[in-house]
Amino acid sequence: MGPEATANLFNKIINLTEANNDQEHIPIIIDNNVLIPDRTAYLLEKSTNPLKYLIKSAIKLELMGADLVLMPCNTAHYFYEDIIKYLDIPMLNMVDIATTHVYNNYKNVKRIGLLATMGTYTSRVYEDSLKRFDIEVVPVLEEDQKKLLDIIYSIKKGNKDNHKEAVYSILRYLSKNEVSVIILGCTELPILFDILKNDKDIIRLKQVYIDTTYLLAKKAVELASL
Repeated sequence: MGPEATANLFNKIINLTEANNDQEHIPIIIDNNVLIPDRTAYLLEKSTNPLKYLIKSAIKLELMGADLVLMPCNTAHYFYEDIIKYLDIPMLNMVDIATTHVYNNYKNVKRIGLLATMGTYTSRVYEDSLKRFDIEVVPVLEEDQKKLLDIIYSIKKGNKDNHKEAVYSILRYLSKNEVSVIILGCTELPILFDILKNDKDIIRLKQVYIDTTYLLAKKAVELASL
């Protein structure tokens, strides 16, 4: 949905693909539809409903020959069930892929953190998905949810700098609540965490950050290679 988050997913698919030349890469069709109305704004304020735009993009990709659809927006997964009704091809569910990854790889973890838009928090898509595994989402403070939303929109504007202190404060809060595994539940956040991953303060917290965009790309490559 966000152009840079979409490019980030595209690059991850390329980097995860074992290829010796152009012809061995996976054919990919990208509908960079920046006119889809804001998903968080709809969920919080009931502004323009993005559903028909999401459906239109998914159908367009299918008509152009896609065998599989990816939607690099966690918040938009609130509409997932309504979109797939109109498709004759599979559409990966990034939320379910991420929560299954947590369950399979962190068996002893029963409480996780979630960094996301306020729309994703409101829709509870991660809480609903994690219920399957009896895993609880530890919420960040309401004021921190607003800070995260500001950071996400700032990244969409191209500003990836000067977010460390705000992010570190949120991560430290989760650490104090004994949260060691955190889902990056917005596709702009892995872009930011690529910058922050070598920060000494953040390394000291010894937390694991789940890159949902990476997991979506990995699953897509696995299926395309069958």
